[in-house]
Amino acid sequence: MSQFNLKVAFTSEQLGILYATGTNVIIAKSSDGRPPSVAWQVFKPLQSNTVSWKEEYGIYASTAPIRNGAVLSQLANTPIGIERGKQYILQNYGAISGPHDGGFPNAFIFTNQYAGLPYITAGLYQNASVNGIDVTNNAISAIPVLMQSNAIMTPSTTIYIWLQSQVVSNSVVTMVTSPMTELKFGGSITDISITYNSASGKFVPAKSSTLKSTSDQPFNYIEPSL
Repeated sequence: MSQFNLKVAFTSEQLGILYATGTNVIIAKSSDGRPPSVAWQVFKPLQSNTVSWKEEYGIYASTAPIRNGAVLSQLANTPIGIERGKQYILQNYGAISGPHDGGFPNAFIFTNQYAGLPYITAGLYQNASVNGIDVTNNAISAIPVLMQSNAIMTPSTTIYIWLQSQVVSNSVVTMVTSPMTELKFGGSITDISITYNSASGKFVPAKSSTLKSTSDQPFNYIEPSL
């Protein structure tokens, strides 16, 4: 099972500005080929920060609306580390059962058979460690699933990082106020080190010997989306 590590560095001057403005680091992941819509990890940075995670997932169900700022409280979930290529069913009694046969390779199928609501918000969640502190059960995706309908959930190893205030972990974020830096983990790329560039508002590969990126891939950038 792959473990990925992201190191993020700031200068003392940058940290002073971030703290004065209430700005945090936001990390999100894409799913099903869609742009990120959930703030997976949000934290106040130190000079040297490390975020680590493994490629294992769970499925959750929530009644939270898919609206900017909505916190994705889990009302039902599977354990972390469920099997890919299988189907997981939100039963009418309110729990998620599975694994069942009938999935697709490298994806999870979620079926909503809960009759108590016209639709359920569902998605994948993933655990991480942020500066040595375990952060569990935070969502990485959120989609509405009608009753008696299916959702195919295909996780990605690509992450997005940016700076923003008034965003909390495990919440829907559809309004992004600063450039996002896209980082492509996967395959031989398990460790990436970056620093913040104040002039561009973006993250760039670290140049110091203590924070040397193992990635030769170019970084992609996405402009703010309001």
